[in-house]
Amino acid sequence: MIFCCAIKPYIILYRYINLAIFAPLLAMRANLPPFPRLMLSLNPATESSGKITFANQLRGVAVLCVIVTHYLGIYWGARNIVAQYTFAPALTGARPAFMPYVAPPTFNYGPFGVALFFLISGFVIPFSLEKMGSLRFLAARVLRIYPTYWVATALMLGVTYLSSCYWHMPFHIDGWQLGTNLLLVNAEVVQPSVDLVNWTLSVEVKFYVVAMLLWPWLARAPVATLLCYALAICGLILWLPSQCKLGSLDIALDWAKVEAMYTVFLFIGTLFHFAVKGRIGPRVLAAAALVMFALFFAVWPQTVIAEQYWKVPANYGYALVVFSLCYLWRERFRAVRVLDFFAAVSYPLYLVHAVSGYVVMHILMDRGLPYLAAAPLALVVILCAATVLHYAVELPTASLGKRLGRQRVLDK
Repeated sequence: MIFCCAIKPYIILYRYINLAIFAPLLAMRANLPPFPRLMLSLNPATESSGKITFANQLRGVAVLCVIVTHYLGIYWGARNIVAQYTFAPALTGARPAFMPYVAPPTFNYGPFGVALFFLISGFVIPFSLEKMGSLRFLAARVLRIYPTYWVATALMLGVTYLSSCYWHMPFHIDGWQLGTNLLLVNAEVVQPSVDLVNWTLSVEVKFYVVAMLLWPWLARAPVATLLCYALAICGLILWLPSQCKLGSLDIALDWAKVEAMYTVFLFIGTLFHFAVKGRIGPRVLAAAALVMFALFFAVWPQTVIAEQYWKVPANYGYALVVFSLCYLWRERFRAVRVLDFFAAVSYPLYLVHAVSGYVVMHILMDRGLPYLAAAPLALVVILCAATVLHYAVELPTASLGKRLGRQRVLDK
């Protein structure tokens, strides 16, 4: 609450700067409506009725939750990791006194926010599959994910290089590590993340592929298909070995199992999609969602992240409860400018907030600013970068994907 109150003036100031500078320029070039109305609508045909506005605004909530975890929990609680990724000395000093009171027991903002992102993706992706078909859908998803991610990664590397210069630390990035990260396959070849957040993108990409492959069956029998898929994944997690060899390359199946487990959770969001489309009733939705979550929760201890059990998967349950309640009350959702703003820039903000934000905060604190001033200022800087990425990269590449969908409709 303290954090939100601290950043509110900066958000208001930044919104008006954005109205005066970015929006008119982009509107002149592409005939796009000025901010704040401009956002990547989940499904414009139905959003005006309030049916999925809730999901878009939950996206804003999700990214804020992840930021809270990284700027409070990780920044102070994992100082050596932050130092390693920012090419800086480890942070010194006591953590803020209010930190133990930020969240209730067993609640963790990070997993909760990620779980909301996953449910939203599972909910909205079938709209694109219905409209585009498999191959166009996959091409559109590639355009939606990779260009913005690559530019955000380049920006992050530039910021960490400047950090290494500021702190007089050697800068180095392994080419193999960077290449596998850019393709989002680093976990499969046992390479660490370069930005601490791209593991969720890797899960999303696998989900897109699986959803595309399952679509012919999903369109006919969604509940039976998803339950069979969840059971099959649980069986594979228990049966498959930890790794295998592909020629001379070691393929880590441990993380592949984790990603497969997460796709089961994403497909719970897909159940809500078929419910909002009238394909399944409320009781079937509730029963199927509970069964799939029970399988997801039960198989977690059989994966390489078993040490996170039970508190981390419990937060996925909290997110499912919140998502379900918002779904039930979806007709009541209306425009909320702050949430709509964060929803609009949520993807580039998610990509750039972590490592780059740590760099900015650490340098500001080194220059004498207290944490409660450095963190909001760092967030404003990151918001500026995310908005530039949103307009300069995310919207143009996403519009190419939308053209694929329109072409499919014209072909029909």
